[in-house]
Amino acid sequence: MPLLQIGKSKRLLTTPDSERIYISVSSEGYGHSSRALAIASEFSPDQIVIGTYSYAFERVKSAGYSCVSVPQELKFIGSEGSFDVGKTIFHNQARALGLNQIIQEEMDILQQHGISLVVADGRMAPVIAAARLDIPCVVVTNQSAFYPFFEKDSALVKLFGHSFEWVMKLWLSSAEEILIPDFPPPYTVCLPNLSSNFQVKKRTRFVGPLVAWQRDQVPHLPKADRRPMIVVSLGGHSYRRPLFDAVIDIARQSPNLRFELLTSFTENPLPENVTIHTNVPDSAPFFKTSDLVITQGGHSTAMELLTLGKHSIVVPDSNQIEQENNAQRLVELGVSRQVCYDQLEGNFLKETIYTMLEDRQSVENALDMAELAKQIHGSQQAASVLREYAHRLVAY
Repeated sequence: MPLLQIGKSKRLLTTPDSERIYISVSSEGYGHSSRALAIASEFSPDQIVIGTYSYAFERVKSAGYSCVSVPQELKFIGSEGSFDVGKTIFHNQARALGLNQIIQEEMDILQQHGISLVVADGRMAPVIAAARLDIPCVVVTNQSAFYPFFEKDSALVKLFGHSFEWVMKLWLSSAEEILIPDFPPPYTVCLPNLSSNFQVKKRTRFVGPLVAWQRDQVPHLPKADRRPMIVVSLGGHSYRRPLFDAVIDIARQSPNLRFELLTSFTENPLPENVTIHTNVPDSAPFFKTSDLVITQGGHSTAMELLTLGKHSIVVPDSNQIEQENNAQRLVELGVSRQVCYDQLEGNFLKETIYTMLEDRQSVENALDMAELAKQIHGSQQAASVLREYAHRLVAY
């Protein structure tokens, strides 16, 4: 007797709920866990297991998902507004020696939880673990080209950069698909950071911004007063202190503006028109309520701002090529102005703030991008792809 008869109602042996998806996510930056939560929101919680560490672990656990702790693969090094590629590579050489142990830990997680699909965001070990266990794997990334990140550094760093590029290509070629959490061309913010290699491009799919909410779901915050509200997203990396100091100086000179700083930096005494917010679980309400945002050009922050229809001033970390490329694209899309760290001295940042507060065209351009994000609905697009791959192991 056949298991499935056309035209008659028969209960299938497997259902979508039997698919289990493991998302292994880096905690190096806010964006990886944001994308993980966006993907997870499209599934029932019992279908999702998230592996991560540090603050991202606490973030996804507080969202109610099943979490497992995994080791850190990579640590970024920098100082005084500058991301140091050389120090980052050399610092992480020792970590690379323990990669096989990390891969084994990821394999244990996949077997213990009966995983039918692996999603890797910012991590290499789960991709290799999935390949060893013959489990489909999808990589989520906003950068698939890597050697350009090393071109401005020494010959020795370039040598390591070539090796790193080879490893990254191996990483991407081991995945069934590469999902780019960005607008499709020609509106893609991360376009300069994507590989032109055919083996990478043929696996690449643009799914749209991966944010865990729709624009109309994000609440407005109550404003303290009627002054224009500038939200500055800084985080706590020590090399961003010069930007923090510059904003504090501008606040002292501009009592007609109000500054809301999302950071762990402190200043005593604070100007009366500055409020510091530490450990903010969700910056989206601050962004939505703002009249202008100042940020570093991280990709997921850019996606949140454009999904909300917000224009910005972008101050990328020095020598952080990904952020510099993102900033360039945001300027080209007409939604941002860029300020460099060497322009923080003097009045350049202050003048740019006042210019952007009056720039209605950049506001309209950002609103157009928000409408495009609504039409695409990136998390639904990604979930559709993932369901197909997750079902393959349990379909027969």
